[in-house]
Amino acid sequence: MQNEIVEINSKEVVVKEFRGQRVITFKDIDRVHERPSGTTRKRFNDNKKHFILGEDYFVRNSDEAKEEFGVTAPNGMYLITEQGYLMLVKSFTDDLAWTVQRQLVNNYFKQQTVHSITYQYPVSPAALESATNAGRLFERIMKSEGACPHEIAMVVKSIFNQAGIEVREQFIKIPAYEQLALDIITR
Repeated sequence: MQNEIVEINSKEVVVKEFRGQRVITFKDIDRVHERPSGTTRKRFNDNKKHFILGEDYFVRNSDEAKEEFGVTAPNGMYLITEQGYLMLVKSFTDDLAWTVQRQLVNNYFKQQTVHSITYQYPVSPAALESATNAGRLFERIMKSEGACPHEIAMVVKSIFNQAGIEVREQFIKIPAYEQLALDIITR
């Protein structure tokens, strides 16, 4: 996710993650809060005794910053967690700060839930016809061999799935009378 970008206060912020959580840099905080460069670092240093390393912030040396984030940081790089950010900007009390804080918490630190989407691609008429013909052929052969209807349905479903046509499970149910027979056999 290193290339994901979130817009905060009309400024693009590249999402940074470290140890499974989103983090932000002093430079990014200064930029989105429209503060002079170095403001956030100064506030952090003034209150460093209140911050917990590994909980509120992480430190990467210059080599690690370059390797992990592609950032040249001669003095190392501080990565501020959401908790550290909220503590750090307590002193930013102007109206813009309140707006930016809300945007950062809701749009940056809270990772967006990824929803799985299944796409049904259009199936060509030729593929549909081929699958239908194969299904009918297997149905005739399996009936002649004495296969149960649900077994035939499972094979036909497999043929359709291979052609890219989804057949839902609800259409492949073992009839109650066959289920009773199966229960008797398995006892």
